[in-house]
Amino acid sequence: MGTDKDLEKLVDNLMGEAPLETAPSNFTHLVMQEVTKLEQQKIVYKPLISMKTLLMVLGVLAVGVVLLTFMSEPAPTALPYHETISELGNWFSNKLSQIQFSKTMAYMVVAIGTMMIFQTVVLKRYFNNRLV
Repeated sequence: MGTDKDLEKLVDNLMGEAPLETAPSNFTHLVMQEVTKLEQQKIVYKPLISMKTLLMVLGVLAVGVVLLTFMSEPAPTALPYHETISELGNWFSNKLSQIQFSKTMAYMVVAIGTMMIFQTVVLKRYFNNRLV
C-alpha cells in the first residue's frame, strides 16, 4: 500500500514540473489541408510486369517453340505418334487410378479453391473501386 502512495507522489511531482502543451489555434485547419492534399493525389496503376518484359518473355517462348519445331527430326510416319499418344494416355490412366484422395484432402482442395476465388473477386472489386 505504501508503494502506491509513493508512486502517486512521484507522478504528481513529474506532472507538476512538465509544462502544459497546447495545440496551435489553427491545428484543425492544418490537418484538414493535409487530408485534402492526400485525397487529391491520384493513384497510378503500375503493372507488376512491364509490357516490354512481357513481350520479351513471349518472344523467347516463341523462338523456343520455333526452334523446337524446325530443329527436331521429322518422324518417319505418323503412326508412331498415334501409338505414343495412346500409350501416354494409358500410362496416365494407370497412374491416376492408383492415386487415392482422402475426404479431408478433397475438402481442403475445395475450401482453398473457394477462398482463392472469393479473395480474387473481392480484391479485384476493391482495387477497381479504389482506382476510380
